[in-house]
Amino acid sequence: MIAIDTSSWIAFFSDREPPGDDTALVESALADYQACLPPVVLTELLSDPKFPRTLAKRLTELPLLELEPGY
Repeated sequence: MIAIDTSSWIAFFSDREPPGDDTALVESALADYQACLPPVVLTELLSDPKFPRTLAKRLTELPLLELEPGY
């Protein structure tokens, strides 16, 4: 699994030309069903009131990275 950070998601959702390396990696991880979200990244993305609901729904369907407390 590949944990995708907030900045990579933002780049992926933008229409930047040419796309950056991070955009290609996000696309590849999604195509290979290897993408996962750290909970804090999901929170950051969904905290934007302008974030499209359709994308929000799709993001919540991705696996969340399971975090374990450090000892």
